[in-house]
Amino acid sequence: MERPSIAAQAFDRPGVRVRTLANIRWIAILGQFTTLLVVGLWFGYPLLWGSLLAAVGASVILNFGLSTLYERSDRMTGRELSLHLAFDLIQAGVLLFLTGGLANPFALLLIVPITIAATLLTAREMAPLVALAFGVLAIVWFWAQPLPWNGPPPEFPLVYRVGDVLAYGLAIGFLAVYLWMVSAEARDRARALVATEAALTREARMNALGSLAAAAAHELGGPLGSISLIAHSLEEQLGDDPDFGEDIRLLAAEAARSRRIMKELSTRAEAEDPFAVLGLDLLLHEVAESVKPARVPVRVITAAGQPMVQRSPELLHALNNLVSNAVRHAGTEVRLETIVTASEIRVVVLDDGFGFPPDLLPRLGEPMLGPSRSKSDSTGLGVFIATTLIERTGGRLSFSNRPEGGARVDVRWPREEFEVIDPEADREEP
Repeated sequence: MERPSIAAQAFDRPGVRVRTLANIRWIAILGQFTTLLVVGLWFGYPLLWGSLLAAVGASVILNFGLSTLYERSDRMTGRELSLHLAFDLIQAGVLLFLTGGLANPFALLLIVPITIAATLLTAREMAPLVALAFGVLAIVWFWAQPLPWNGPPPEFPLVYRVGDVLAYGLAIGFLAVYLWMVSAEARDRARALVATEAALTREARMNALGSLAAAAAHELGGPLGSISLIAHSLEEQLGDDPDFGEDIRLLAAEAARSRRIMKELSTRAEAEDPFAVLGLDLLLHEVAESVKPARVPVRVITAAGQPMVQRSPELLHALNNLVSNAVRHAGTEVRLETIVTASEIRVVVLDDGFGFPPDLLPRLGEPMLGPSRSKSDSTGLGVFIATTLIERTGGRLSFSNRPEGGARVDVRWPREEFEVIDPEADREEP
């Protein structure tokens, strides 16, 4: 099973900075206190000042506590964040209970803590908050104090009051589910993109290592040449000396061996240029070699006259992911086939295993597939990385199961965009 990196795991539990949470609560406190002053003093409505100010004061005390106990850069996640949002929900419920319940226009603010929770918490952490919200909703509907009217309060029909509580309940439930699904999908995609960038960074480092080897070979070529010349001269003069002859011959041999190693490194670095142009068949043979030793053979089947393509890190890593996945699940072999037409270049990865799980097949290419009804424990991250990298090269992937058994992955590119015209083919003869 693929394990996400530490950086990617941060997207699972993003949390919120304590400073941000405190600032949001200060805004709520200011709004609540201003509303009480306007309604109670400006409009002259009778309010339960002691209880209302105590509810607002509790939020003030909690916010001062956050500023004292936490650093400015600290983040709050999980159960701790759930408790703070539960406090905000209960505090809003107390204010509504004392000022008319759902008949109060500000009852809509019950949705705010649930909205914040849906974007920051997991489903398991958010479920108790949603249940608490419904509990608060029921209490303020049944037992809330009447609106503080100057005269007799208006009587709302039962149908209206039932519709009112149903509307709030549906809004809380819908927003909680919708925002959680959107946020979870965004976190999954962000985590998968982090893994994709990490894979590309690893490829770039390997290519940079090849360039470094070429540079080292170039820089060390001069000193090694001088050492070889001096060793050869000493060997001619003192090669038969009983005391130093053997050491001088060894020195000459090691100098020659070092020059051969430097030359091989330089040649290999040039051959592994990620922007080199080569035939598609050669590229597929390189991909097949990169997964060896493999538990099953990987065969490359191509026809003559394969198009020239760019050997990029994205393409190599994507095809390697697809072939490695096929090797893990194949029965006896994996085949790489090419289909080239006037308008399209296609690479087909075939294996003879059990195929893709039917319940995951429509979702392949998504960042995180979640649990499957099959026995597969794959997260789908590797397939998503391959899909993202192939799309960067201008291609598209499709997944299916073969009628005779096994999985099939088709990678398609528009030929006019993917094929690279060999510069040597158009160069005129001198």
